[in-house]
Amino acid sequence: MIKIFDDVLEPHVAELIDMQLREVSWKYNYDSVKDGVNKHWHVFCGHNPQECHDNGYGDLIPIWNAIKNRNPKLEMERVYLNAHTHGIEPHRHIDDGAYTIIYYPRLDWKQAWGGGTFVENDIDSFTELSEDIFIDYKGNRMIMFTASNPHQAQAVSRQCYELRTCVVFKTNLKKY
Repeated sequence: MIKIFDDVLEPHVAELIDMQLREVSWKYNYDSVKDGVNKHWHVFCGHNPQECHDNGYGDLIPIWNAIKNRNPKLEMERVYLNAHTHGIEPHRHIDDGAYTIIYYPRLDWKQAWGGGTFVENDIDSFTELSEDIFIDYKGNRMIMFTASNPHQAQAVSRQCYELRTCVVFKTNLKKY
C-alpha cells in the first residue's frame, strides 16, 4: 500500500513547521540499516504526542492529527526527523511497525534538487498504486506506505545547498 496526500496541513501551520525545522539542532551519524556505512542527519522526537511535546516537538502534532483523521486505527510508535544533504547516499531498507508515514516540510523545495523517496510496492497486497514509485519531494506532502515495503530516500542534487528534511512517523495498528 502506497498513498500520497498533498496539502496536508493548512498553509499557516505548514509554514510554522517549515520554519521550526530550520531551527533544529541536527545530529549526524544515524544509519537507516544496522551497521550501515551510509549515515545521515537525525533527531528523535518521541514515542507519543505527549513525549513529542515534552521534548520540544509539539509543533509536529498537527501532522499526527492529519494522520489520525485519515486513519483512526493507527497508533504512534515513534516520531523522528531525518535530513540529507548532497553527497549523502541513503540505504534502501524496510521499517518495523505497520505503516511508515513521511511528511515533507520544506515549502521552498525545488523539484530539480531531487530528494524524493523511492518505494517498492508489495505486489502481494492490494494497493492504490500498482508499481514501484518514485515520489517527488514537495512541501506539505505526506506519503504513507506499508512499513515492510523496501524504500529509500533519494539523493539530493549537487546544485542544492539546502537541507532535505522530513518528519517520519512509525505506526502500528491499535489492538482492540
